[in-house]
Amino acid sequence: MNTKQILKQLLNEAEKSCEERIDDELAKRIKDFESSLKGDYPDGEYYEDFLGWLNVPGGKKLELSTGRPTDYFIFHDNGDITYHFLDLGDSAQRTLYGKDYEIMAQVRDMLSELEF
Repeated sequence: MNTKQILKQLLNEAEKSCEERIDDELAKRIKDFESSLKGDYPDGEYYEDFLGWLNVPGGKKLELSTGRPTDYFIFHDNGDITYHFLDLGDSAQRTLYGKDYEIMAQVRDMLSELEF
């Protein structure tokens, strides 16, 4: 893919709402975390695509990106896990279930053990 094609793809994605984009973005994040839990790190020796593990009211926030777009997981004190995707004043969120939940619960447990 050349530079012009990449720019065109990025512009097309930016025109979609967060609601239209969130499921694909979540699937990419889950795939990356699933791979890293198996020891297959897409970016090198360890999974490095998160910025912070922060205390927030009602839980912990795993910040993945800031700027445009922004995405993160919230690990709620009640056990729920939600994924949030924001871009230019627009936002969408998903509550995780099933396999997605299981994968991110493993990530939460790992980060909690490390006291990161």
